[in-house]
Order: sequence, then C-alpha cells, then structure tokens
Amino acid sequence: MKICYLTDNIDSSHGEGRYAGDLISSVKKSGHEVVILKERNDGLEGHSILKSELGLFIAAFKARKYIKNCDVIHALDGYPYGIIAALANLGLKKRLIITMQGTHTIASLYSFPINILIKWAYKKADKIISISRYTREEFKKKFDIKNIEIINHGIDFEKFYKTPINSQNDFILSVGALKFRKGYHISIPAFAQAKKELPDLKYKIIGSQKDISYFDELKNLAAQHGVNKDIEFLTGLSDKKLSDFYGRAKLFILTSVNENHHFEGFGLVFLEAAAAGLPVIGTLNNGIEDAVKNGFNGILIPQSDIKATTEALLKILWDEQLRKKLSFNSFSWAKDHDWNKICPRYIRAYQSPA
Repeated sequence: MKICYLTDNIDSSHGEGRYAGDLISSVKKSGHEVVILKERNDGLEGHSILKSELGLFIAAFKARKYIKNCDVIHALDGYPYGIIAALANLGLKKRLIITMQGTHTIASLYSFPINILIKWAYKKADKIISISRYTREEFKKKFDIKNIEIINHGIDFEKFYKTPINSQNDFILSVGALKFRKGYHISIPAFAQAKKELPDLKYKIIGSQKDISYFDELKNLAAQHGVNKDIEFLTGLSDKKLSDFYGRAKLFILTSVNENHHFEGFGLVFLEAAAAGLPVIGTLNNGIEDAVKNGFNGILIPQSDIKATTEALLKILWDEQLRKKLSFNSFSWAKDHDWNKICPRYIRAYQSPA
C-alpha cells in the first residue's frame, strides 16, 4: 500500500511535525510506501509543494501528480491539507483520510468562507480521525458528522524512556512554545506560591521564544513574583537534551488555556513526560483529558486557576508515595501509547471501509 501524506512539516521540534514524522516512520516500518507533501521546507524527506502563498487550488494541482500513484491520501489536518487533498482527489477516487488535529481544525470552522470548503472536504473524506474526544466534540458543534474515529497521538517510548533519577536537581518542567495558549502566565505564579513552601524548587521552561511580547510578559511576571532567578527559559534543544531534562525533573506541568477556539488538541508532551516516568499536571476542558489519565498518572485542574495549580504542585511534591505511584503509572500509560500499538489502527483505517 502506498500512502500520500499532506502535512505542514515533519520536523520533530514542532508538535505537529513530531506527530507527522513519527506516524510516517511507523507506517514505513510496517512495510508500506509513503509520499510526503509538505508546506514548510524543513530540510527533511518529502516535497515542499503546499506553499500557502500559492493558494489552495494551485497546491492541489501540484499535489495531484503525486496522488495519482498512491492508494490512500491522508491529510494531517482539515485546513488547509484536507481541502487540498479533496481538491486533488477529484476524479481520482483514492481513499481519503482526514485527521482533525485540534486548534487549527476548529478555529477554521468559524472563518467564512473557508469553513464552506472545509465542510465540503470532510464530506468527501472516506474516514475522519480525531486526535482527542474534546476535538471531536468541538467539531460536532459546527458540523454534524457522527462517524469520527478517535486515535490519540502515539509516542516513541524508547526515545523518552528514562529510569527515574534520584537527582539533586529539584526542578519542575514545562515543554511548549511560549505563547498565551500554553498558560505560562498561570504556572509561573503557581510556581512562585509553591516555592514559598519548597524554597529550593526551580522551574525550567523549554520552548520556542518567537512570541517576543509574551516572552517579555513572562519574564516581567517572574520578576514581579521574585522568582526570575529561579526560572530558566530554554529553546532549540535536541531530542537528546530534551530527554535528559525529562529524566531529571520532579514533575511535568503545562497549564494550557483555551483562546478563541484555539486549544490544546491533545498534548503530546504529556506522553513524552510520562515515558520519562514523570507525574504530570495539566488542565481540563481540552485535549489534555486524553493525554493524561486524571488521578492515575497525574492531576488535571481547571484552566486559569492559580490556586488549584499551586495545590496540585504541592500535593505531588510533598507526598513522595503519591509521586512514586504517579511515576510508575506514567510508564505504563506511555507504553500503552507507543507507536507499535497506535500505528496498526491507522493501517486499519487506510484499509477498511468507512
């Protein structure tokens, strides 16, 4: 079987790129051929022909010559790749799969006239996949399609697996781009409150710093709370260095917030942290509810709630037995999401009738 993927990129430094790259790699290991059509020129495998400045119809025209020789088309988001795939597939009748990746899928449904094309593309799909229950339910608010299969993100467990380290490094960890939706304006004050009870506690935040204004806001916020010397902002880390930080942290926290139909579609970083045996703290009312098993390997709290965030931090950091229990459970949770278990579900989707 030969599958053509349409995606933004396969660069592991981007969340969507890591998902796309790992999925495609797993499908190739299963013995199938792949063709990769991308928007960004990330210097990796594939053809960067889906440039946004070309427009949807020209991108579809360029994609068509690759799609002709494939059995299945898999668009790794509804907008713009689902539209491009559906246009390119006109008359070819290849099996079309569209994955709803969360925030981009839903936000575009509220944008006229793009939402007309998106709905048309989904109607053309043979199968629709959602990366989380929350994404599916948000989609159904605008478009009544019942047959949507949920396939959560997978993880390369061995890449992030770490035996717990009894480290002298007493720090908590966040991984994700420095932007409002990631909720660092909540986790930083909560860290400052927790530090009053645990004076040696530090906080490391790893992620893109391209949103300069928000980055400046966070640095000012840290200074206002008197913890600017206790927070370290890092960016551009290799997978190996990132894995090392996961392995040395006390716990993982990401207090994502919803913002104008933009939300955490799943939260792949929670699985990466779980593979390193970390207890995790995330938020409710988004895709993180599928990435974390609340009470099993972590704690989910209401969004934008500094008090609840502080309490969750202290609950885990103060209680060594609880921390060990959550850590042990994180390993098994991450293992259940290894690509060797997730990939066969995609293969069945490619092969089976809608």
